[in-house]
This record gives sequence, C-alpha cells and structure tokens, in this order.
Amino acid sequence: MAKLREVRIPIGKRNYPMQTELDEDSFKRVVGIVDEIYETIDSDTDQDRLLVLMCLQLAYKLEKITEILESLDKKLNELKP
Repeated sequence: MAKLREVRIPIGKRNYPMQTELDEDSFKRVVGIVDEIYETIDSDTDQDRLLVLMCLQLAYKLEKITEILESLDKKLNELKP
C-alpha cells in the first residue's frame, strides 16, 4: 500500500486539502480532469452550485464511458467461440 500524502485540489474559488495514495502523474491527470470540467462552467457560479454541477458532469462522463465499455464487452463476447 502506498503512503498517503497531503495535496491540495483547486476547484473554483477554493483549495481543498486531501490525502492521496496516487503518484504525482496520476494525481496530475485527475486534477486535469477536474480543471477540464471546471472550464465548462460559468466562473460566476457560486461554489456549492459549482461543485454540484461538476459532480453531475463527472457522473455523465462515467455513464457515457460505461455505455461504451459495455458495448465493447458485448462485441468481444460475441466473438468468443
């Protein structure tokens, strides 16, 4: 098990202290995803609403990825003898 380290994740107008086991590259990718979603939301949105909207967009992205993976899994299963 990797050692926990303290990090700060900037979201909107705040920085959130967290602990993570992620290596630096993985952590940067996660923060990049958060930043990418943040850029799609009006910067005047209050912080609570911003967090809710970001959660909803993340959930939507996960749903779309799940649909793609399930479709690929179905196709792979059809190829099995």
